[in-house]
Formats: sequence, structure tokens, C-alpha cells
Amino acid sequence: MKKTDLKLIACLPLAAVLVSCGRTAIDPNDYVEVTFDGMDTVAYAHAEVDYEKMVTDNLKAFGIKSKKDDHAIERAAGKLEKYLSGELDKSSNLSNGDEIVFEWDDDDVEKLEKKYKIKLKVSDKTITVKDLDEPKKFDPFDYLDVSFTGVGPDGQIQLDYSDLPVDYVSFYADPSYGLSNGDKVKVTFGYSEDSAKDECFSQGYMPENYEKEYTVEGLQQYVTKISEIEKKSYDKMDKYAQDRFMEDVEDNWDKKELKDIELLGVNLYVPKEESYSMKNALCYVYKVTTTLKGEEKKDEEPTTEAATTAEAATEAPTTTAEEKKDEGTTTAKADEKKEEATEATTEKKDDKKEEAKKGEKVYYYFAYYQNVLSPGDPDKDYDAQSYNEPSYSNFFGVSGDAFAIDGVLYVGYENLDDLYKAVEDKFYYECKVETNIKKK
Repeated sequence: MKKTDLKLIACLPLAAVLVSCGRTAIDPNDYVEVTFDGMDTVAYAHAEVDYEKMVTDNLKAFGIKSKKDDHAIERAAGKLEKYLSGELDKSSNLSNGDEIVFEWDDDDVEKLEKKYKIKLKVSDKTITVKDLDEPKKFDPFDYLDVSFTGVGPDGQIQLDYSDLPVDYVSFYADPSYGLSNGDKVKVTFGYSEDSAKDECFSQGYMPENYEKEYTVEGLQQYVTKISEIEKKSYDKMDKYAQDRFMEDVEDNWDKKELKDIELLGVNLYVPKEESYSMKNALCYVYKVTTTLKGEEKKDEEPTTEAATTAEAATEAPTTTAEEKKDEGTTTAKADEKKEEATEATTEKKDDKKEEAKKGEKVYYYFAYYQNVLSPGDPDKDYDAQSYNEPSYSNFFGVSGDAFAIDGVLYVGYENLDDLYKAVEDKFYYECKVETNIKKK
């Protein structure tokens, strides 16, 4: 071979050299470009073959005279793509240092070599993954604020993650409602671990934790026992009821005066079967003592009456035997009168005691709270969902939770048995009853 021929060959591109029979050798791997997306360990690879460049670099081999002949170039590139294709053996979850292979499908290469003056040197291409960015590791639960709201056993969980450094990923709780203190809740980061990881990596982060368990606490609960009621809450509700009672005394009592009101205790009603609307009811029971206005009260005055007369004993300094006999008789009668006077005095004292009580009336009042909660809330007047007082009507006679005596209205009941029955009848549900009221 002449020296000039060698120079000519040396000047040809590596991808195309003349071979026997005037064919141009083409290495398709020179036209394969692999790019990567994502972070280290979860990166994606994309492969693309530039068929058009394969043609424009070898126009004569494809029988094309000019680069301006776009139609001919596109047609040749389409033939190459149809009969020469390939794909990566792995394209996801890639890390720096991984080796992936672009594998060619060369079953129809002969069709291309028959049509064009080319010789395709087809061989699989190995690519090393490199230059992937390292993600920033973080614990997503460091950015999660968990709180519980509502009332057990109907509490809910609240998740606040407004400061989370990644977007498009959420937290999920199971269960998220129907909660009571002490329940366990599993919170997961992302709809699935894979989806959360991919989204975070696309934003330059790598989660170190995907799941965490929380214990429900701090919820108010509906009380089921009197002992579950805090003393502060118990006293606060007693005070609220008595304050309302005293408002009624000041505004509406025109025929009677309050002498005393005494808290006897409470009854706690809890439905025997679960109820949506009623969880409990706490009834405060009071003994009320009143007197009628204008009732005269007489102070007790000691009363004494003479039992004997001194005159009978002093009129005659001397007496006969007969007179002494008469004197003895007189003394006996005087003693009898003295005894009668003493009995009369005692009866009068008893009468005065009765008179002192005349106009005094004792009856029983109540007020109840529905759906009482614990622990209590210091910012509320009472720790329950509702407060209820006796209800009655005073039109065309007294009915309901009240009675009248001689035109004087008393809100409440004359005895505890009637009060208890009336309160129980106010509830739509059959209840278990606990009381701290002592029986008398």
C-alpha cells in the first residue's frame, strides 16, 4: 500500500473506515448517549440513539448527496431505528459505581447492510454510573408535630408538618379517629416507602425513617365513675349550680326566704348501652330549707306559775288538829296544782317550738350536667357539654319539676324518691346509677 494511502486512512473518523467492497464501517455505540436523573442509590438512566447523526456522519454510505436533503436523512434514520434498536439492562435504583449495559438487537442488521453501503460493528456497550449527587439524609419525623383533639373515645389525631423540607410527600396515621388515651397510632411517611424515597431523592433528600408509633394522651374522657371527676371540677360545677339557684332566689322569690341550701351529693348516670348523644349525666342534689316572708317568730319566754299561796300558811299562827288536817289537805292540793302547772309549762314550750317551725319548708332541688369530661378545663364555667335545671310550667296549675303549697311555688320535689324518678325519666336511655348521697 502506498504511503499516501496510509495517510488518507489515518485521516478518516474512527466511526467510519472504508472496508472491502467500498462499505463504510459504523460502530453504533458511538451514537448511544446515556444520561442519569436522581440521587445516588435511586437514580434513573435514560439511553438514546442518535440515528440522524449516524446518517449525517456517513452521507455517501447512505447514498445521500447533501446534508440539506432532510427528507432523505429522515428516511434513512427511520430505517436504522426500525432494524437496529437496543435498551439498558438496568435503568433504576442506580448508585455511583454501578455498571449497566446497553444491549443491541441486531437480528435485522443484514437488511440495513444490503440496502446501504455500510458495515455495522454491533456490540453491547457497558456504562459506569458516576457523578451522582449524594442526597441529604434527614428524619422526616423531626419535622412532624403530633397532637390529639376531641374527646375519647372519639378523639382524632392532628398532623402538622408545614416545615418539612420536601414537597409532595405526606404523613398518614392509622387509626386516625375513634381514639382514647393509651391507644397506639402508627404514623407512616409517604403513601409507600418507595414512593416517598423517590420523591425525596428527586429533591435531594434521603429519609432515614418511614414509620413511627405514637401513644394517645391528653384527651378529655367522658367520666364513667364519680371517682374520675377531679375535685376542682366537682366543686366548680357545684358552685355554678348554686350560683344559678341564688340568681333565681334574688329575682323570683317574693313569698319565701331562703334559710339554707345543702349539697347532699351527686348521682352519676351512665347508659347501659353505648350512645352517640349521651355519654353520662351528673346530677347535683340539694336540700333546701325556706321560710315564708312575714311569718312572725316568737322568742321562747320562760313561764312560771305560783304553785302555792303563803297566805294559807300564815293567817293563823296556831291551828287545831282539825285545822292541821285541813292544812294537809290544802298542801296536797297545792302540790297537785304545781305539778299541773309544770306540765302546762312544758306543753307551752313544745307549742312554741312548733310555732318556731311554722312556715318552714324543706324540699329538694337538682341540677345536672350532661357528658361530663375529665380532666377539667380551667377556662370553662363547667366541665360538661351542657347544663340543665328543673323545667316546669306554672300556667293553669303547676306541672313538671315543681309544686305549690298555698300559692307558694317551690322548684324541686318534696322528697328524694320523686326527684330521682323525675331525673331518670329525662334520659332516653336506661342507665347505671352511681351515687355518693348517704341514705338517711
